[in-house]
Amino acid sequence: MRQQTWIPTARGRPVVLVGGSQYVQDQVARACAATGVSPAFVAGLPEGVALDPAVLLLGSEQATEGWAGHQELVVVGSADDDARVWAAAANLASSRVVILPQGAGWLAEHLGRRLNPVAAGSVVGFLGTAGGCGVSTFAFWCARDLARGGRPTLLVDGHPLGGGLDLALGLEEHPGVRWHDLQELRGTLNAEQLRSALPTDGNLSVLSHSAGPPSGSAGMGSGAAVLDAARGAFEVTLVDLDGRSPARSLASACDHLVLLVPSRPRSVAALEGLLPVYGSVPVTVVLRGPVLDGLDPWHVAELAGRPGPLPYLPLVRGAPAAEAAGRMLGFALPRKVRKLVGSVCAGLEPDG
Repeated sequence: MRQQTWIPTARGRPVVLVGGSQYVQDQVARACAATGVSPAFVAGLPEGVALDPAVLLLGSEQATEGWAGHQELVVVGSADDDARVWAAAANLASSRVVILPQGAGWLAEHLGRRLNPVAAGSVVGFLGTAGGCGVSTFAFWCARDLARGGRPTLLVDGHPLGGGLDLALGLEEHPGVRWHDLQELRGTLNAEQLRSALPTDGNLSVLSHSAGPPSGSAGMGSGAAVLDAARGAFEVTLVDLDGRSPARSLASACDHLVLLVPSRPRSVAALEGLLPVYGSVPVTVVLRGPVLDGLDPWHVAELAGRPGPLPYLPLVRGAPAAEAAGRMLGFALPRKVRKLVGSVCAGLEPDG
């Protein structure tokens, strides 16, 4: 077998393949050539991560242990090694699988979308350092602000056990697909078909779970394909993350994260542990009120190593009642909160 070696000469190569047989390397090289880039081939995962790639590909023999990093991984293998590839990918919550040569076309398309972000919409994840701190509500307020500003926006419900975000918005009777309708999805999803199939209100579209107990994976096994399609259909996709499997894998596809931190000692301590996990992914930290003594926006910013003060979200009177009644779409925000939401949304711009 011909042995090919590749010694990268610079950091930040756009595509890196760790391991892989000669056949897999050749197939990856062809897919990269179709997108106009040259991949780097390295032997070990530490070498690959050190190159800070936009896309990290992993041969099945390298995916035998779990990976705790933030980067999206794509496990690649040949058709005659199909079972091993899928078994290896099961260890990696943030991974996708490509079987070659069948998946070469999808891989080329995926690389094109990831390496040319100016031609695709952005994906922003919202999560909190504690449960029940209003992440879903804040994600919706930001999505509504973006949509009212004329930007086609998708709000994604990442809580399979949350009862359905469409209920809080009053969209439960609107026709359109929910996560459970996507359970049988395999492969790619057409961007325009996704956009036309979702419940909408003006420029805002919503992909929600349904009320009641979820069945199977609740459709979230198709999350990677859904977010890929969303990039082509919407300017901005906001994902309400719950941090648990299978929803946690959606975080790996995000270009930006918004982290809501209640002003409580445990939540602030959790913030200090969470920030290093996401590495180079831009994170906007928002402090959730009410503020306790000693945990104001300036002090929490200092603890997190951020310029202060942090954006501050106070409690909003009437918001819980509006959510419970399914009236969030029409709920008016106080001026200070509108200003905060606008500021956070402006910071999500690629150049922001």
